[in-house]
Amino acid sequence: MLSLPSSTPDFAIVGGGIVGACLAEELSSQGASVLVLDAGAEPGHATHRAAGVAVPSLRYLDDHEFYSWLRTAKLDLNADVARLEPQFGTFSVVRPILRALREQDIDTYGHLLAEAGAGDRVTGADLTAVAAGLKLPPSRHYLHAEGGLMVDGRRYLAAVRGRCRDQGVDWQQGCEVREVREEGRTTVIQTDEATLHADRVVIAAGAWSSAEGLAASTGIRPQRGQMVVLRTDEKLPSILSSAYYLAPGVGDDILVGATEEDAGFADQVTAQGIGQLLRFATAAMPSLADSVPVELRAGLRPVSDTGRPLAGAVPGHERIFISAGHAGHGLLSARASAKGMAAGLLSADWDALPYRMCPTHARGGAA
Repeated sequence: MLSLPSSTPDFAIVGGGIVGACLAEELSSQGASVLVLDAGAEPGHATHRAAGVAVPSLRYLDDHEFYSWLRTAKLDLNADVARLEPQFGTFSVVRPILRALREQDIDTYGHLLAEAGAGDRVTGADLTAVAAGLKLPPSRHYLHAEGGLMVDGRRYLAAVRGRCRDQGVDWQQGCEVREVREEGRTTVIQTDEATLHADRVVIAAGAWSSAEGLAASTGIRPQRGQMVVLRTDEKLPSILSSAYYLAPGVGDDILVGATEEDAGFADQVTAQGIGQLLRFATAAMPSLADSVPVELRAGLRPVSDTGRPLAGAVPGHERIFISAGHAGHGLLSARASAKGMAAGLLSADWDALPYRMCPTHARGGAA
């Protein structure tokens, strides 16, 4: 049951996944009063279903500003690991990353790979040394880099929520927001149970951020990602990033993922999707043929029309903001997004966020 706040908070955040949680921690750490409203029985519908490969994707290499921001985000995430794990327990594992590149990747990004710090080229006999146990075509191009990171979304979110609790954030779980609107110098939040007020509202509801009554004009939509968790005694030397990926879990499991499907809000696994992943896994690492699938997982990534997150004021509004659309890098970039959003909300300094993340720019207007 919703517990009504005793006073009007400075900020209400709609959505309690990793993006909303990090923002709540950032704002409250700087003295703001924060209310988090999250639907569902447990926080982070998409966060705890994410695979957790926390490495900047090479698909963004042609956007220098955004890719550089993702590299900075990785440093922020590393800092979160160092800061939160001693208090709340392990939620990460470090492994090298081995990227398999297509010929068109070399043609498109070849001149950018070195300066982007994407890794060292690996060919021929050297491939065996960095890919023990993997069966990879030697004719492909590969990049190998240290410092790859896997993050367990459920555990990371629990750690950030722990910090929010310590800082007095009012976290309301199982609270579905139906409408957010501005009325004069305040914002009105309509839930199933009550009408609430806040000075400003941030929509951080992931794939649901464009729901009618919230921020429908922003164009955030769901993209389904399916994955398989395999129980095995085999050891994976690196995170393998190819058409799909193989990655070590925080435990002893191996994660295989992930599909990218336009399936609306259908978040169930399918025989076709899981079959594709298992074929990839056993072809890339034949010894996984005897592994046991212990979890089939499907989550909804929030994607935007621009292919970049949206962070800033919702067009046409002064007191309603959005931080959503992080697609497959929410765990990687949640802390960097939160720091940039907090600076903008508290000090009107939006310079830490890439220009293409501005919601007004995304809609085609002047920033």
